Amino acid sequence: MQGKYKELHRLLQPRRLAANPNWDPAAEFAVRQPLFLEIGFGNGEYLARQAEARPHHNFLGLELHWGSVRRTLRRLAQGGADNVRVMQVDAHVAVRRLLPDSAFHGFVALFPCPWPKRSHERWRLFSTEFMAHLNRVCRADAPGLVVTDHEGLRDYALAQAPGSGLEVRLDTVPAAYNTKYERRWSGQGQALFYELHYKRAAEPQVTRLPEGTLNTLTLPHFDPDRLQLEPLTGDLTVDFRQQLFDRDRQIWMVLTVVVEDHLTQTFWIECQRAQAGWLLRPARGGGFYPTLGVDAALQQIRHAAQRLGETDVSHPEAQQAEP
Repeated sequence: MQGKYKELHRLLQPRRLAANPNWDPAAEFAVRQPLFLEIGFGNGEYLARQAEARPHHNFLGLELHWGSVRRTLRRLAQGGADNVRVMQVDAHVAVRRLLPDSAFHGFVALFPCPWPKRSHERWRLFSTEFMAHLNRVCRADAPGLVVTDHEGLRDYALAQAPGSGLEVRLDTVPAAYNTKYERRWSGQGQALFYELHYKRAAEPQVTRLPEGTLNTLTLPHFDPDRLQLEPLTGDLTVDFRQQLFDRDRQIWMVLTVVVEDHLTQTFWIECQRAQAGWLLRPARGGGFYPTLGVDAALQQIRHAAQRLGETDVSHPEAQQAEP
Protein backbone atom coordinates (compact mmCIF):
# COMPACT_ATOMS: atom_id res chain seq x y z
CA MET A 1 0.00 0.00 0.00
CA GLN A 2 3.03 2.27 0.29
CA GLY A 3 2.75 5.12 -2.18
CA LYS A 4 -0.88 4.42 -3.09
CA TYR A 5 -2.31 7.43 -1.28
CA LYS A 6 -0.38 10.66 -1.62
CA GLU A 7 -0.76 14.15 -0.23
CA LEU A 8 -3.65 13.33 2.12
CA HIS A 9 -3.15 16.66 3.88
CA ARG A 10 -4.86 18.18 0.84
CA LEU A 11 -8.02 16.15 1.45
CA LEU A 12 -10.66 18.01 3.49
CA GLN A 13 -13.34 16.06 5.33
CA PRO A 14 -16.77 17.56 4.60
CA ARG A 15 -18.48 16.10 7.66
CA ARG A 16 -15.87 17.60 9.96
CA LEU A 17 -16.28 20.97 8.29
CA ALA A 18 -20.09 20.78 8.44
CA ALA A 19 -19.84 20.70 12.23
CA ASN A 20 -18.22 24.15 12.18
CA PRO A 21 -20.71 26.84 11.07
CA ASN A 22 -17.84 29.37 10.91
CA TRP A 23 -15.63 27.30 8.62
CA ASP A 24 -13.50 29.49 6.35
CA PRO A 25 -12.09 27.68 3.27
CA ALA A 26 -9.32 30.27 2.94
CA ALA A 27 -7.94 29.17 6.31
CA GLU A 28 -7.11 25.73 4.88
CA PHE A 29 -4.18 27.19 2.94
CA ALA A 30 -0.78 28.31 4.16
CA VAL A 31 -1.15 31.62 2.30
CA ARG A 32 -4.36 33.62 2.00
CA GLN A 33 -4.86 34.56 -1.64
CA PRO A 34 -7.76 34.56 -4.13
CA LEU A 35 -9.65 31.26 -3.93
CA PHE A 36 -11.25 29.53 -6.92
CA LEU A 37 -13.68 26.60 -7.02
CA GLU A 38 -13.64 23.70 -9.49
CA ILE A 39 -16.78 21.56 -9.55
CA GLY A 40 -16.22 17.96 -10.65
CA PHE A 41 -12.46 17.94 -11.28
CA GLY A 42 -12.39 14.35 -12.62
CA ASN A 43 -8.84 13.04 -12.82
CA GLY A 44 -7.47 16.44 -11.79
CA GLU A 45 -5.59 17.38 -14.98
CA TYR A 46 -7.03 20.87 -15.28
CA LEU A 47 -6.94 21.48 -11.52
CA ALA A 48 -3.26 20.54 -11.29
CA ARG A 49 -2.33 22.65 -14.32
CA GLN A 50 -4.14 25.67 -12.92
CA ALA A 51 -2.43 25.27 -9.55
CA GLU A 52 1.01 25.22 -11.15
CA ALA A 53 0.30 28.03 -13.62
CA ARG A 54 -1.29 30.35 -11.02
CA PRO A 55 0.79 30.03 -7.83
CA HIS A 56 -0.71 33.24 -6.41
CA HIS A 57 -4.19 31.71 -6.39
CA ASN A 58 -5.67 28.95 -4.24
CA PHE A 59 -8.00 26.24 -5.54
CA LEU A 60 -10.66 24.06 -3.94
CA GLY A 61 -11.89 21.09 -5.97
CA LEU A 62 -15.10 19.10 -5.48
CA GLU A 63 -15.46 15.55 -6.76
CA LEU A 64 -17.90 12.78 -5.88
CA HIS A 65 -15.91 9.67 -6.77
CA TRP A 66 -13.05 8.43 -4.62
CA GLY A 67 -11.14 6.92 -7.55
CA SER A 68 -10.93 10.37 -9.15
CA VAL A 69 -9.92 11.98 -5.86
CA ARG A 70 -7.16 9.41 -5.35
CA ARG A 71 -5.76 9.90 -8.86
CA THR A 72 -5.85 13.66 -8.39
CA LEU A 73 -3.98 13.47 -5.08
CA ARG A 74 -1.26 11.44 -6.78
CA ARG A 75 -1.11 13.93 -9.64
CA LEU A 76 -0.79 16.84 -7.20
CA ALA A 77 1.96 15.01 -5.33
CA GLN A 78 3.95 14.74 -8.56
CA GLY A 79 3.50 18.45 -9.29
CA GLY A 80 4.30 19.67 -5.81
CA ALA A 81 2.05 22.77 -5.77
CA ASP A 82 0.55 23.32 -2.32
CA ASN A 83 -2.24 25.73 -3.30
CA VAL A 84 -4.90 23.03 -3.84
CA ARG A 85 -7.37 21.38 -1.47
CA VAL A 86 -9.94 18.79 -2.51
CA MET A 87 -13.13 17.34 -1.07
CA GLN A 88 -14.92 14.12 -1.92
CA VAL A 89 -18.47 15.41 -1.78
CA ASP A 90 -21.59 15.79 -3.90
CA ALA A 91 -21.52 19.31 -5.36
CA HIS A 92 -25.22 19.71 -4.54
CA VAL A 93 -24.41 19.19 -0.87
CA ALA A 94 -21.29 21.35 -0.83
CA VAL A 95 -22.77 24.35 -2.63
CA ARG A 96 -26.11 24.34 -0.80
CA ARG A 97 -25.00 23.34 2.69
CA LEU A 98 -21.27 23.58 3.27
CA LEU A 99 -19.66 26.50 1.43
CA PRO A 100 -19.93 29.92 3.13
CA ASP A 101 -21.00 33.20 1.57
CA SER A 102 -18.63 35.19 -0.67
CA ALA A 103 -15.76 32.73 -0.27
CA PHE A 104 -14.69 32.33 -3.92
CA HIS A 105 -13.24 34.59 -6.59
CA GLY A 106 -14.58 32.40 -9.40
CA PHE A 107 -15.77 28.91 -10.34
CA VAL A 108 -15.38 26.47 -13.21
CA ALA A 109 -17.04 23.19 -14.21
CA LEU A 110 -15.63 21.34 -17.23
CA PHE A 111 -17.73 18.76 -19.04
CA PRO A 112 -20.10 17.89 -16.18
CA CYS A 113 -22.43 14.92 -16.53
CA PRO A 114 -25.46 16.18 -18.52
CA TRP A 115 -28.00 13.79 -16.97
CA PRO A 116 -29.92 13.89 -20.26
CA LYS A 117 -33.08 11.98 -19.28
CA ARG A 118 -36.02 13.98 -17.94
CA SER A 119 -36.26 11.59 -14.98
CA HIS A 120 -32.68 12.54 -14.05
CA GLU A 121 -33.28 16.29 -14.15
CA ARG A 122 -33.13 16.69 -10.38
CA TRP A 123 -29.47 15.61 -10.45
CA ARG A 124 -28.35 18.24 -12.95
CA LEU A 125 -26.07 20.78 -11.36
CA PHE A 126 -27.10 23.98 -13.11
CA SER A 127 -30.66 24.45 -11.94
CA THR A 128 -31.84 27.92 -10.94
CA GLU A 129 -31.48 27.06 -7.24
CA PHE A 130 -28.00 25.59 -7.66
CA MET A 131 -26.80 28.64 -9.56
CA ALA A 132 -28.38 30.92 -6.95
CA HIS A 133 -26.22 29.20 -4.33
CA LEU A 134 -23.14 29.57 -6.54
CA ASN A 135 -24.01 33.26 -6.69
CA ARG A 136 -24.12 33.22 -2.88
CA VAL A 137 -20.76 31.49 -2.32
CA CYS A 138 -18.93 33.70 -4.84
CA ARG A 139 -17.88 37.32 -4.59
CA ALA A 140 -19.77 39.97 -6.53
CA ASP A 141 -17.09 40.24 -9.23
CA ALA A 142 -16.41 36.50 -9.53
CA PRO A 143 -16.53 35.02 -13.05
CA GLY A 144 -18.03 31.60 -13.63
CA LEU A 145 -17.40 29.15 -16.46
CA VAL A 146 -19.18 25.95 -17.47
CA VAL A 147 -17.93 24.04 -20.52
CA THR A 148 -19.98 21.27 -22.12
CA ASP A 149 -20.13 19.23 -25.29
CA HIS A 150 -23.85 18.50 -24.76
CA GLU A 151 -26.52 20.61 -26.44
CA GLY A 152 -29.18 19.47 -23.97
CA LEU A 153 -27.17 20.61 -20.97
CA ARG A 154 -26.32 23.85 -22.79
CA ASP A 155 -30.00 24.62 -23.35
CA TYR A 156 -30.97 23.57 -19.83
CA ALA A 157 -28.34 25.81 -18.23
CA LEU A 158 -29.34 28.78 -20.37
CA ALA A 159 -33.01 28.33 -19.46
CA GLN A 160 -32.26 28.00 -15.75
CA ALA A 161 -30.09 31.11 -15.39
CA PRO A 162 -32.97 33.64 -15.00
CA GLY A 163 -33.89 33.97 -11.34
CA SER A 164 -30.49 32.80 -10.08
CA GLY A 165 -28.98 36.28 -9.85
CA LEU A 166 -26.45 35.28 -12.51
CA GLU A 167 -26.52 36.24 -16.15
CA VAL A 168 -24.94 33.97 -18.73
CA ARG A 169 -23.25 34.44 -22.11
CA LEU A 170 -22.85 31.56 -24.55
CA ASP A 171 -19.76 31.11 -26.73
CA THR A 172 -19.05 28.28 -29.18
CA VAL A 173 -15.36 27.38 -29.18
CA PRO A 174 -12.94 24.73 -30.44
CA ALA A 175 -11.27 22.30 -28.06
CA ALA A 176 -9.13 24.31 -25.62
CA TYR A 177 -9.02 22.57 -22.21
CA ASN A 178 -7.23 19.27 -22.89
CA THR A 179 -9.25 17.20 -20.45
CA LYS A 180 -10.12 13.52 -20.70
CA TYR A 181 -13.69 14.11 -21.86
CA GLU A 182 -12.76 16.85 -24.31
CA ARG A 183 -10.19 14.53 -25.88
CA ARG A 184 -12.80 11.75 -26.03
CA TRP A 185 -15.39 13.85 -27.84
CA SER A 186 -12.78 15.38 -30.11
CA GLY A 187 -11.63 11.90 -31.03
CA GLN A 188 -15.20 11.06 -31.98
CA GLY A 189 -15.35 14.00 -34.36
CA GLN A 190 -16.79 16.82 -32.28
CA ALA A 191 -15.06 20.07 -33.27
CA LEU A 192 -17.02 22.68 -31.31
CA PHE A 193 -17.88 22.98 -27.62
CA TYR A 194 -20.01 25.35 -25.56
CA GLU A 195 -18.76 27.82 -22.98
CA LEU A 196 -21.25 29.38 -20.61
CA HIS A 197 -19.80 32.48 -18.94
CA TYR A 198 -21.54 33.61 -15.76
CA LYS A 199 -21.40 36.89 -13.89
CA ARG A 200 -23.50 38.39 -11.12
CA ALA A 201 -26.53 40.40 -12.22
CA ALA A 202 -28.32 40.62 -8.84
CA GLU A 203 -27.58 40.05 -5.17
CA PRO A 204 -28.05 36.48 -3.88
CA GLN A 205 -31.58 35.73 -2.69
CA VAL A 206 -30.79 32.41 -1.01
CA THR A 207 -29.13 31.49 2.27
CA ARG A 208 -27.05 28.51 3.24
CA LEU A 209 -29.38 25.63 4.04
CA PRO A 210 -29.79 25.21 7.81
CA GLU A 211 -28.52 22.23 9.73
CA GLY A 212 -30.61 20.45 12.30
CA THR A 213 -30.01 20.91 16.00
CA LEU A 214 -29.06 17.47 17.23
CA ASN A 215 -29.30 16.84 20.94
CA THR A 216 -28.95 13.54 22.74
CA LEU A 217 -32.48 12.46 23.65
CA THR A 218 -33.24 10.75 26.97
CA LEU A 219 -35.95 8.08 26.87
CA PRO A 220 -37.48 6.78 30.11
CA HIS A 221 -38.71 3.61 28.37
CA PHE A 222 -37.05 1.65 25.58
CA ASP A 223 -37.66 -1.99 24.63
CA PRO A 224 -35.56 -3.09 21.62
CA ASP A 225 -37.39 -6.43 21.38
CA ARG A 226 -40.80 -4.85 20.87
CA LEU A 227 -39.84 -1.65 19.07
CA GLN A 228 -41.56 -1.20 15.71
CA LEU A 229 -40.14 1.56 13.52
CA GLU A 230 -42.20 3.16 10.78
CA PRO A 231 -40.45 4.79 7.80
CA LEU A 232 -41.09 8.37 6.76
CA THR A 233 -41.94 9.17 3.14
CA GLY A 234 -42.40 12.34 1.13
CA ASP A 235 -39.97 15.17 0.46
CA LEU A 236 -37.94 13.83 3.37
CA THR A 237 -37.49 10.05 3.49
CA VAL A 238 -36.29 8.01 6.46
CA ASP A 239 -35.87 4.24 6.30
CA PHE A 240 -34.67 1.95 9.07
CA ARG A 241 -32.70 -1.13 8.04
CA GLN A 242 -30.66 -3.57 10.12
CA GLN A 243 -31.10 -3.53 13.91
CA LEU A 244 -28.55 -4.83 16.44
CA PHE A 245 -28.83 -5.19 20.23
CA ASP A 246 -25.94 -5.95 22.59
CA ARG A 247 -27.73 -7.23 25.70
CA ASP A 248 -24.59 -7.33 27.84
CA ARG A 249 -23.69 -3.70 27.14
CA GLN A 250 -27.32 -2.61 26.73
CA ILE A 251 -26.68 -0.83 23.43
CA TRP A 252 -29.17 -0.95 20.56
CA MET A 253 -28.30 0.27 17.05
CA VAL A 254 -30.21 0.70 13.80
CA LEU A 255 -28.80 1.34 10.34
CA THR A 256 -30.65 4.41 9.05
CA VAL A 257 -31.02 5.89 5.57
CA VAL A 258 -32.11 9.53 5.23
CA VAL A 259 -32.84 11.14 1.86
CA GLU A 260 -33.44 14.91 1.64
CA ASP A 261 -32.72 17.63 -0.87
CA HIS A 262 -30.15 15.82 -3.08
CA LEU A 263 -28.48 14.33 0.00
CA THR A 264 -28.56 10.63 0.90
CA GLN A 265 -26.98 9.58 4.20
CA THR A 266 -26.51 6.10 5.62
CA PHE A 267 -25.41 5.95 9.26
CA TRP A 268 -26.05 4.19 12.57
CA ILE A 269 -28.24 5.50 15.38
CA GLU A 270 -27.65 4.10 18.86
CA CYS A 271 -29.66 3.94 22.06
CA GLN A 272 -27.69 3.11 25.22
CA ARG A 273 -28.87 2.34 28.75
CA ALA A 274 -27.86 4.96 31.33
CA GLN A 275 -28.79 5.83 34.90
CA ALA A 276 -31.41 8.35 33.81
CA GLY A 277 -32.95 6.03 31.20
CA TRP A 278 -31.82 5.45 27.61
CA LEU A 279 -29.67 7.87 25.57
CA LEU A 280 -30.66 8.16 21.88
CA ARG A 281 -28.23 9.75 19.39
CA PRO A 282 -26.32 9.12 16.15
CA ALA A 283 -23.61 6.55 16.83
CA ARG A 284 -20.37 8.13 17.94
CA GLY A 285 -17.62 7.88 15.34
CA GLY A 286 -20.09 7.62 12.46
CA GLY A 287 -20.11 10.07 9.60
CA PHE A 288 -23.17 12.21 8.96
CA TYR A 289 -24.26 15.78 8.30
CA PRO A 290 -26.43 17.12 11.17
CA THR A 291 -29.42 17.83 8.95
CA LEU A 292 -33.12 18.18 9.62
CA GLY A 293 -33.54 14.66 8.22
CA VAL A 294 -31.22 13.16 10.85
CA ASP A 295 -33.22 14.92 13.55
CA ALA A 296 -36.43 13.56 12.00
CA ALA A 297 -35.03 10.01 12.21
CA LEU A 298 -34.22 10.47 15.91
CA GLN A 299 -37.69 11.86 16.59
CA GLN A 300 -39.30 8.92 14.76
CA ILE A 301 -37.50 6.45 17.05
CA ARG A 302 -38.43 8.49 20.12
CA HIS A 303 -42.10 8.49 19.14
CA ALA A 304 -42.02 4.71 18.62
CA ALA A 305 -40.47 4.23 22.09
CA GLN A 306 -43.01 6.59 23.65
CA ARG A 307 -45.89 4.62 22.15
CA LEU A 308 -44.52 1.47 23.76
CA GLY A 309 -44.26 3.23 27.11
CA GLU A 310 -47.85 4.45 26.88
CA THR A 311 -49.02 0.93 26.02
CA ASP A 312 -47.23 -0.48 29.06
CA VAL A 313 -48.85 2.08 31.38
CA SER A 314 -52.30 1.34 29.95
CA HIS A 315 -51.78 -2.43 30.24
CA PRO A 316 -49.69 -3.12 33.35
CA GLU A 317 -50.28 -6.85 32.89
CA ALA A 318 -47.98 -6.65 29.87
CA GLN A 319 -45.13 -5.59 32.12
CA GLN A 320 -45.91 -8.37 34.62
CA ALA A 321 -45.75 -10.96 31.87
CA GLU A 322 -42.22 -10.02 30.89
CA PRO A 323 -39.47 -12.12 32.46
